Amino acid sequence: MTDTRWQLVAYVFVSIILRMVAAQLFRRRMNIAWVRFLSEGWAASVLRFVYYIGLPYIALVLGVVPTRYLGLVGFDWLQVGDFPGGLESGVVAGLRDYLSLVLLNWLPGVGTIAGLGVVMLLFLSLMWWGYAHFRGRVVADLGIGTLSPREETSLGVMQVIYQAVHWSFYRGAIWLLTDDLYLGVTGGIILVGVEWMLDPGWVERLRRPLAGEMLLIDASVLIASAVIFFFVPNLWLLIPIHWLLAAVSRRIVGTGQLRVAGSG
Repeated sequence: MTDTRWQLVAYVFVSIILRMVAAQLFRRRMNIAWVRFLSEGWAASVLRFVYYIGLPYIALVLGVVPTRYLGLVGFDWLQVGDFPGGLESGVVAGLRDYLSLVLLNWLPGVGTIAGLGVVMLLFLSLMWWGYAHFRGRVVADLGIGTLSPREETSLGVMQVIYQAVHWSFYRGAIWLLTDDLYLGVTGGIILVGVEWMLDPGWVERLRRPLAGEMLLIDASVLIASAVIFFFVPNLWLLIPIHWLLAAVSRRIVGTGQLRVAGSG
């Protein structure tokens, strides 16, 4: 067990270091051919998938972290690599039966996570609406009207999945190391914050009005999703809530910026 915990610490350490190195290379050495190649197109997509999904999956299949700590409720077969129901009864029948069991495991948390999602959505919506209202006047007074809200506030499905899995990996790591879910969600927030601060470009992002606001929105969604995960540790149910919170918050802030740009 001790060896497994040290392996988990190593996975988290490698994850943070890789993120920091990638950010440093992207920021300072875009004139290098191989860095530019890895930062664009299909190569960048593959690397992002390997980092955000591949690293937690490797830790999962190697038994470093159990599925429940990542919020993968009902998908224990991912850890052992064995297809549910075996091949004797047929792939389709086995998958159907297992998905039925998964849905039964999810049902107790559906109502709770939906209620928490509505509460968090209302809270973030009011918070960002108030922020956009007052911030809009300041931005207009400063004469900042050259922003690109549609591009800055765009949110892809894969971006949400990557964020949710990545944050869940950090939460699960601390949860497993401390055997305390509260410490897990709190420590996960701290780890993500440390990762952001180690990015040499995060201060520059904060100085750019809309980009800085998107970072703050990510921080608010990080905290909100951690609270929801504490009550319902189910990543599958959390991902659509995560997307909704982020999309609505970005929409509110982006609309406020568009209104300012249109009136300037």
